[in-house]
Amino acid sequence: MSTGFKSKYKHIWYNPNKKRTPSGKKYEKVMKHYKILLKRIEIEWETKWLKNAIAKAQAKFKKYWIKEDMVK
Repeated sequence: MSTGFKSKYKHIWYNPNKKRTPSGKKYEKVMKHYKILLKRIEIEWETKWLKNAIAKAQAKFKKYWIKEDMVK
């Protein structure tokens, strides 16, 4: 008699990490990281790596509904 599962284990056992606490400081970390990147641009020149890092940080601002005015 088949159970309908393709595996002999239940799906809930594949990822047992259910009790972790979600990060409550991700907003602070994004803002701090963005400020560090801006300081690096002032000290160094604007490299391709820094442009990509700034773009990723701004994407996180959009994701978390953070305005750039809040950072400054």
